[in-house]
Parts: sequence; C-alpha cells; structure tokens
Amino acid sequence: MQLYERIYWYIHDYQDLIYRYYSKHSIAFLTTYYNLDKENTIWDNVDLLDGAYERVGELTGIKFNKYLLLPVFFITEVTTAYDGSEIGFIKEGNCELVIPSSYNILPYEGDIVKMEQDYLRPTNDIYPTFMVTGKEASVNTDLRFFKLKVEIFQSKTTEEVDQQLTDVFVFLDYTKKIYTYDDATFLTKMVYKNSILSDRLYNLFDANSGLYLI
Repeated sequence: MQLYERIYWYIHDYQDLIYRYYSKHSIAFLTTYYNLDKENTIWDNVDLLDGAYERVGELTGIKFNKYLLLPVFFITEVTTAYDGSEIGFIKEGNCELVIPSSYNILPYEGDIVKMEQDYLRPTNDIYPTFMVTGKEASVNTDLRFFKLKVEIFQSKTTEEVDQQLTDVFVFLDYTKKIYTYDDATFLTKMVYKNSILSDRLYNLFDANSGLYLI
C-alpha cells in the first residue's frame, strides 16, 4: 500500500528547507540594523498626525533597537543617481535586501541599515547608511521573507542614531539566534573557552592506548 502522506512530508520538508535552512545557511552579508522601537517612541499626535518632527536629531522622539552582526540576504546592485537641488548635487542610491522572519524582527519603513561594520573597520568607514523606504512580505504566513527597499540616508551618521537607542542586541552565528548584548558577550566567551579546552584535550589524547594522558 502506497504511503500517500509522503507527499505532505515532502511539502513540509520543502517549506522547512526554504524558510528555515536558507534563512540561516545561505550566503549572508553582515549589517548593523536599527529597528524602530514603536513601544518607546514618542509620536506627536496633535500637529503632525502621529508623525515625527525629524527622524534623527535632538528634536526627535523616535527610538531604535540596534542589532549587531545581523545577516541579510540577496542584496541587489546599488543603483546610483544624482539629483540637483539648491545645495548642489546630491548622490542618491538604492538597493534591495531580504530579511527572514526567523529573526523575529518586524521591519518598518524608516529603519536604518549600516552595510559596513564600523567597529570592524574604524579607520576606513567611508560608506553611507541606508534607510528602509519600502517593504514586501513574501507570503502571508508565520514564516516569511521581508524584501526591503533601502535608499541612502543623506547626511546622517550612526553616531546620531546611537543616541536614540532603547537596547542593543547581537546575532550569534554559533546558535543562529539573537541575544542581548550582555548575553551574547557571555556566550561568546563560553564558546571561546570550550574551543581552548577541546584543543587541550585533543593534545592529551594518546591514540595507542586510547587514554587521555594528564
């Protein structure tokens, strides 16, 4: 008798491959991602119809959660154009990137993305920040991919955005999960200590006797 439920196993295996495996193990680009913190953001609901006077600066009430080493996928080529204005020519650029829902991060228009890790290249950080200007969800399910359109965020640096943080999180590649900064630091130290211990135990192992010579 043929097992017809194999068809459904295949479907679920395929879904798991696409939405779980690919979101963790496909080619990724590490970014610093500033996600809008709606709970702690102060909106002007009188004169500006629930808007913000400015997104970054001393007069804003917008708050962000900062995610370090957050992988994004399928970054498209940056298209560049120049726009003339009263202050001169402005370099405009935009591209697209993908974030999986497995991070448990809901992206918003107005989120800020730093492609280059400034703490990894502090002496050569000449690259711009990008702002999310559009969002598309792949499917209307609990597992999905968010395709984000980002544009160069003119004349802003991460130093200004870092003054508007609620909390800082880190994506730990070892577990493929997001932790608070303190927890990620602790887990990284544990992984480092375990690797040292593993190397020392390997050197103490005697292949002839099958014993560890301490």
